[in-house]
Amino acid sequence: MSNKAGGRSLFQNAVFSVIYRLLNILFPLISSGYVARILTPDGIGRHAAVQNNVSYFVMLGSLGIQAYATREIAKRKDDKKGRDKLFSEMMIINAFMTVAAIIIFVVCLVFAPVFKTEIKMYLICSIALLFNFINVDWYFQGTEEFRFIAIRSFVIKALMLGAVFIFISTPEDLYKYALICVLANGGNYLINVIYACRTTRFSFKKTNVKRHLKALVFLALCAVSSELYARVDITMLDLFSNNQNVAYYTYAQKIIFLIVTTVSAITAVFLPRLSYLYETDKEKFNKLTKFGLDLMIFISFPAGIGLACVSYPLIDLWLGTDYLFSAFCLIVLALMIPFKCIGDIVCYQVMLCAGQELKLMISYFIIVAVNFISNLFLIPIIGSLGASIASLFSEVFGFILIFVLAKKYMNFKSDKKNLIKVIISTFFMFVVLVVYEFLVKSVTVSLFGGVLVGGSFYIILNILFKNRFFTKELLNAIKSR
Repeated sequence: MSNKAGGRSLFQNAVFSVIYRLLNILFPLISSGYVARILTPDGIGRHAAVQNNVSYFVMLGSLGIQAYATREIAKRKDDKKGRDKLFSEMMIINAFMTVAAIIIFVVCLVFAPVFKTEIKMYLICSIALLFNFINVDWYFQGTEEFRFIAIRSFVIKALMLGAVFIFISTPEDLYKYALICVLANGGNYLINVIYACRTTRFSFKKTNVKRHLKALVFLALCAVSSELYARVDITMLDLFSNNQNVAYYTYAQKIIFLIVTTVSAITAVFLPRLSYLYETDKEKFNKLTKFGLDLMIFISFPAGIGLACVSYPLIDLWLGTDYLFSAFCLIVLALMIPFKCIGDIVCYQVMLCAGQELKLMISYFIIVAVNFISNLFLIPIIGSLGASIASLFSEVFGFILIFVLAKKYMNFKSDKKNLIKVIISTFFMFVVLVVYEFLVKSVTVSLFGGVLVGGSFYIILNILFKNRFFTKELLNAIKSR
């Protein structure tokens, strides 16, 4: 991880990326633990369902710009005029698509009965569509400005947390909570666009948006299928179950999202660099991809199994006894953490760098279909637990499908010995945690002690087993920085 770009090492970028992802999820999780007890499962379920449905329109307004623009900005890191021109073209496309999304949303709001039942909540959450006009996160990811992203996120999330504690005190404050959530995201976008104007220039002159449309259509369809996969379960729970099940599943999903985004944040910074190396140096591309794969294997296996082991004390301490059924969902969803984290680097990023948006798009739609059918059968029978099982099955299926397609664009040999050592260490960690959780009765000690005991035991075993990646490659990469 010693490659540098613009004076910033991948290690530094990874650190700031992890901080950003943690802040982006950790602050809402803290506030969620507070509001869960005040707004009740029914209120939380109402907000989650509406927010989920509005996100479809936000997704339409984004049109796959995030992934595409990040990649293209990275390719132009040494070309100021090229970056400025691309920035202007992306902003123009984003504006047109956001207008289209707002028009469709208004039509749905007027004519769709399901929208009318929660019209006030929909109006509040739809403010996110207006903020989408100034969403330029992709610019800072493409230029690898992860330090700025992390600092900005901390300021906004701290303000949001303070607002929650000040203004949310009764179940009637549900709409205030929805407004705070929307304004927090909007604040990020506002700071982004102000800061971006200092380093880039927007202009309508000599812009050519048509040259981006073909690639954007494929990536947009990828984004649509990916978002559908991430959100169709909540939509179907809202249709075929009740608000309580939506709340149980939503909170379990939030915890998984926290773990996955935190772990994958380390390799998320690889995308701009991999995009550049794929075009210029295939040997370094393969070396960096292999490092990312080994890193995700080493971290994601114990993270998934460890989370499953501490699911009950975590839910009890964080949300309270009213949400204990979320623990069942969390145990199932935790098993898909390795597939999501490993898949991000060797499936999604590799396919994107190789320009295989069409294959990625088709694969995602197949996964969505599998997820939809699984939910259709399982949700009416076992509610939120059924949605969790459907998500796990779809994730495993999707990982296998895309990994088979991505293998031809990678040229390195994975270290099977290290993989076996990680699996064995994770298994023994699991046994130790099961015994520990059985013996300890205190919820707080069970949770924090379990994390400490499990993590320490896993590290010690990898040292004893002489896991080469951990004892040499990873530690050398950290020391070199």
